[in-house]
Amino acid sequence: MLCVRLAGKLRKEGRSSEALDVARKGLDKWGNNVSVNVVFGRCALDNNFSDEAKAAFEKVISLDPLNLIAIKSLGKLNFQEGNLDKAVELFEEYLFEYPGDPDIEEMLASTRQKLNALKQEARLTGQNVTYPDTERMASILAAQDSGKKESDELKSLTIEHSVSVEAEPFAEPPSESKEPSRAPRSLYDLFTSEEREELGLTAFDK
Repeated sequence: MLCVRLAGKLRKEGRSSEALDVARKGLDKWGNNVSVNVVFGRCALDNNFSDEAKAAFEKVISLDPLNLIAIKSLGKLNFQEGNLDKAVELFEEYLFEYPGDPDIEEMLASTRQKLNALKQEARLTGQNVTYPDTERMASILAAQDSGKKESDELKSLTIEHSVSVEAEPFAEPPSESKEPSRAPRSLYDLFTSEEREELGLTAFDK
């Protein structure tokens, strides 16, 4: 497209403001065109319009998920905004498609180092730690949650069992059957019938 070529030429000549105007006019007319969005994103970056650049590159990704210019640019923008998890994800995706880019390899290593330092600091200070929104991380967190749930259930059962044992009274040993008391007739007759019954007396010389 003519607007793409003209905007690109103006950029190379350092006429970034004019390039942005041309690219914006092209975007207004061909908003779903990948090339127009790419050149507009680049021109917006040249003029420090980060939000417009990010929106343009995200539009490119929605139209062409493997567009390396958009992936690389979004990685750098997320790094600048402090979205380190997203930056790592984008840099890794870029290097997977285009390995050996020393600039991005260096940025990826730096981003990982900074991210690890922040997470370590968060653990030490008790702050919440954020994790990258990826399928791999989701599976790891799900496994951790499952293990924690099983551990909590086991602790709960242990506590319930302990309380049950403590609350259950000790059963008294069965009392031994007592032999009825026996007395000679001469003594037996000295007790009333109620006393005999209470004492369990019987006469052994009836």
